[in-house]
Amino acid sequence: MRTPRILFAAALAMAAVGGTAHAAEKVQIATDATFPPFESIDSNGKLVGYDIELMQAVCEAAKLDCNIFAAAWDGMIPGLISGKYDALISQLTVTEKRRKVIAFSDIYEHPVFRFVAKKGASFDFSPGGLKGKTIAVQTGTPMDAYVTAHYPEATIKRYDSGSAPYLELTAGRADLHISYQAQVINGFLKGDTGKDFALVGPELTGKDAKEFGEGVAIAISKKNTELLDAINKGLAAVRESGKLDALNAKYLGQ
Repeated sequence: MRTPRILFAAALAMAAVGGTAHAAEKVQIATDATFPPFESIDSNGKLVGYDIELMQAVCEAAKLDCNIFAAAWDGMIPGLISGKYDALISQLTVTEKRRKVIAFSDIYEHPVFRFVAKKGASFDFSPGGLKGKTIAVQTGTPMDAYVTAHYPEATIKRYDSGSAPYLELTAGRADLHISYQAQVINGFLKGDTGKDFALVGPELTGKDAKEFGEGVAIAISKKNTELLDAINKGLAAVRESGKLDALNAKYLGQ
């Protein structure tokens, strides 16, 4: 694994003894840019969204030189563990399983999860009620874990990107998809392709099912405690300044 990139203490120590303190390298931050309005790529090829603006604000507040870039979802956590990435921001839910292998910043959001389906469709969301139905999800997500645990008699189709399940839904190859409610509304239902679909079933949070975790946070390597501390300080400053509330209002209507 690479040496942690945040070398503030070492730089200060070198300066104190008359050495030359080199600037810290860029902090490499990966995101899965297939999950609007949280992270996506616009028509100009630019990363945009709630998490992108939040991470930029955190880096500015913490005086970190950050490079935020798109990466494949299925390789993000392995890449963080191996040292390929320094941090991840991609609506990552904090779960007990994930805490065993990676560290998390303070939580900055508590999402609600919902199913989405064709307008007028009726479903039984009790245990066993979705037998014979096809559910499309993004693989390796809390939503994947939830339907796997609670609806084992359903057919579950798993996809690498956050946008692929919607293609299955609109093509009629899936009956249901489950995701963050804000993502379903702002990334799908408000667009032309989502006009014939609607939210269905109960509102779900981590209080309803352990698979949905404690909330959403920035992920950092367990070995990089200095970066974790810097990001938490930056996040606290963003929260105190009102910028986090402004992002919630802009992207989530909260």
